[in-house]
Amino acid sequence: MGNREFEDVRELLNALSPYISARALARIVGMSESQMLQYKAGIKKISPQNIARINEKLRTFASELQEFTLKGA
Repeated sequence: MGNREFEDVRELLNALSPYISARALARIVGMSESQMLQYKAGIKKISPQNIARINEKLRTFASELQEFTLKGA
């Protein structure tokens, strides 16, 4: 599966919603939950720096997830 790009934080969070919440994404990227919710609602416009920050932290988080395994019986 290739890269998936989203137009805004709302679209990204909708795609992630089966797996993580806005609160969890805020924690992963080191932002406040209220700031993330403002981006999701379109109340606040996200800066290019915060877009880059979210993208970087998502890649790091995805890489870290690949290190987790559940030991079989």
